[in-house]
Amino acid sequence: MKKNLFLLLAAFSLVTSCGLLGIHMKVQNPSGPGKLEEVSEEMRLLANENSLRAGYDVTFYNLDIAFDARGKSLSGWVEIRGTALRDMDSLQIDLHSNLKLDELRFQNREGTQIDFSRKYRAVVFAVPQRIRTGEKFSFHVKYHGKPVIADNPPWKGGTVWKRDKNKNAWLGVACETEGASVWFPCKDLTNDEPDSALMRYSIPDNGLTAVGNGKLEQVEAIGGNRSFTWRVHYPINLYNLTYYVGDFVKIEDRYVGVDGKELLLTHYVLRENEVKAREHFKKVKENIRVYEEVWGPYAFYRDGFKLVESPYAGMEHQSAIAYGNKYKLDLYGVEDYIILHESGHEWFGNAISAADLADVWLQEGITTYGESVYLERQYGQSIALRHLLMYRMMIKNKHPLVGPVGLRYFDFKDGDVYVKGAWVLHTLRYQLQNDSLFFNILRTFYQENSLKVTDSKQLVKTVNRLSGENYDWFFEQYLYRNTVPLLEYQIENNTLYYRWIDVDTAFDKLRIAVKIEGVDEFYSLIPATAIKKVGLPKGAGTDIVSFGNSYALFGYKSSNKLSGLYQ
Repeated sequence: MKKNLFLLLAAFSLVTSCGLLGIHMKVQNPSGPGKLEEVSEEMRLLANENSLRAGYDVTFYNLDIAFDARGKSLSGWVEIRGTALRDMDSLQIDLHSNLKLDELRFQNREGTQIDFSRKYRAVVFAVPQRIRTGEKFSFHVKYHGKPVIADNPPWKGGTVWKRDKNKNAWLGVACETEGASVWFPCKDLTNDEPDSALMRYSIPDNGLTAVGNGKLEQVEAIGGNRSFTWRVHYPINLYNLTYYVGDFVKIEDRYVGVDGKELLLTHYVLRENEVKAREHFKKVKENIRVYEEVWGPYAFYRDGFKLVESPYAGMEHQSAIAYGNKYKLDLYGVEDYIILHESGHEWFGNAISAADLADVWLQEGITTYGESVYLERQYGQSIALRHLLMYRMMIKNKHPLVGPVGLRYFDFKDGDVYVKGAWVLHTLRYQLQNDSLFFNILRTFYQENSLKVTDSKQLVKTVNRLSGENYDWFFEQYLYRNTVPLLEYQIENNTLYYRWIDVDTAFDKLRIAVKIEGVDEFYSLIPATAIKKVGLPKGAGTDIVSFGNSYALFGYKSSNKLSGLYQ
């Protein structure tokens, strides 16, 4: 449904009159761009797609891993299957230096043993026989050791070794920034997702449960241990492959999707929280339903959906989301923030993944905007706008949204990929002035790129194609410059003078609205870098000017020189 600009601004008037969070806080640009966090040589090498890694595509991982909670260690075999993209004599996998590589064998566990060299995480080796283009192959890695322990999961990640209130062990991992090679050998590039995976997790037979992504296929008791075998039927980003070990109780539920398919919900919660979890997790079905209606069907029906209780806040592990929000309705007293946000990642982050963390805003920004869309659909536009205005106060504008490529760069201290990312979409929505078109763009982007890796350029292409207009000017400003547009204005002799600053000259199509004291209507303006003017009726106030930046991301400041510069 097409929306009139002035009708949309009615929400802006309501918010300003209520004095909600953020509306009186100015959007500002820093005096200069921020300094990027230093990237270690290890991470530079990890993110580098050299010829030894670019020459093959990983299609399948088979993890057979045993965990030792007392020793905070793990050991096992990992099979890596791939397809050669070119003729290869040598290749590289990745494994953190904390972990010892015991054996590397070609084709099977009893196959030819391969010599290798290591630098940081890079494990380089020559294959026993030349692999030809298109040929399928596998190699098997035996390893053991004490993996990196997370300092502050999920932000500073690694493995997690905790105890619950009853002193039972809790084990897990969160490694989005650090990479999956902190706990198992793999080709640790975000742009190479396996088509599927199998995980066999073994623990002492002491009543605890090992949970993985996907569907539970088998539980076996062998010589004092129990193994839990989980299968992922879909492509998965490696930092989403995970495990949880704890004294879990399983809670089962069913959800019928928008296409009529049944989705199995199997949550795993600590035993002492079973009663509260059964009631609290009923919210999940409503979250999934709204996201399905807005973005499209959930992508992982064969694998089901589950929340797994964790000692850290949350992480979007595909079909096995870490949940640690203590069963609180902490979002305006009506929603659990972690469930709402991390569930949204099943669409943007898991079904669609950024090929490089430089474009992580696609995952975090779209998911964050999804929160406000959910609130709007469930509780109305006012609470959704309040949510966005709260986020706007957090925008720093220190760095472009699209970060440096090829560095596995994700600065968790800078939340702009979340909050500014959401505001870029909010700005685009009202620039289009057509909700049907806006949601069709994001739904199409989801459907066309689901179960794939992608980048910002692909989103821009989708916007341009479906809108029938060129929005390169819009995304160049909001994605690739750290500054947001600033409107410079002056009111003199019943005339409003205005222009953009901190923008490229091509940024001259963004619609904004201005409300001036003493004038009943809004003024709809399209500023440019050249000074423009508009006449005002007599009696228009010069002290109180309200800009409609509750629907678009820009700042503003007054000037006393524009009238003199106007030509």
